[in-house]
Amino acid sequence: MSFINKISSKVENVIAGNRIKLPNRFTMESDFLNIGAVSIKPRANSQEEILYSLKAYAKDNAEIADFLEHLDEMDNKYLGLAHDIVDLSNCNEGLIGSINMLDKANENHSFMGHILSMLPIVSKKNPAALDLSQSVINNSDVINAKYFLINLFGFDLHKMSGLSEQFKAVKEVIPVIARDTLSGGYLMDYKKNKEFFEFVKFLASSDAKPENVKMLNEIMTVIQTLCKKTQPLCDLGSIKTANTATLKKNLEALPYYIENAEAQKQATVKVSDFLTKSAE
Repeated sequence: MSFINKISSKVENVIAGNRIKLPNRFTMESDFLNIGAVSIKPRANSQEEILYSLKAYAKDNAEIADFLEHLDEMDNKYLGLAHDIVDLSNCNEGLIGSINMLDKANENHSFMGHILSMLPIVSKKNPAALDLSQSVINNSDVINAKYFLINLFGFDLHKMSGLSEQFKAVKEVIPVIARDTLSGGYLMDYKKNKEFFEFVKFLASSDAKPENVKMLNEIMTVIQTLCKKTQPLCDLGSIKTANTATLKKNLEALPYYIENAEAQKQATVKVSDFLTKSAE
């Protein structure tokens, strides 16, 4: 018997009145909605606590109840992600353009139900996609997390295991992407959220070299630290497909290149050209 099944058996022996919903971790710390790149502490609940809570929610929601019927098909590592999806579905931001994950996604499911129904097979076929989703949830605001999940789970993620290494690489740079695309406050539309999603999709493409993508953390840190008056020009398309050894070597010299451009009061600095140029 699997761990989840053992827990399920225990829970079934508990009367319904003792099934307690966990506090919504996206609203429990503050009534004020943080927008943009945020940092949310990873869920610290035990799997047993999470399952008790989901069963409490399932009393009033058939889609959650249906999801629980398939727990033996899911890697139990992602039980916390499932609860995060439920929590997000119970967040009402009170803003124009707020996303309701309980709205109909298709004839059979709400957006929440559709995503939950996909978790078991994706957890086995393409777990990197779920790890990426968790990183987005933990490093961006509630609206962005909802927008990302709805759009990502619009794909056949279980058939995209060939991109698992790209998903893993992008997961590591989610905080950088969030800071770059989501800053500046709420615009009452999804323009920034779309930019964030397209950024992720662009970096997770089949032609992207995972090691190159991982270097974006250091590249962006150097740019943000040293570019004071000089405008950086950085083509991520050339970076994600560049020779990895060349990129790594030139990255070591990037601070000196930018500092020299700043000292000479250059209007722009061609970061990607410098990083991808091979030694003659």
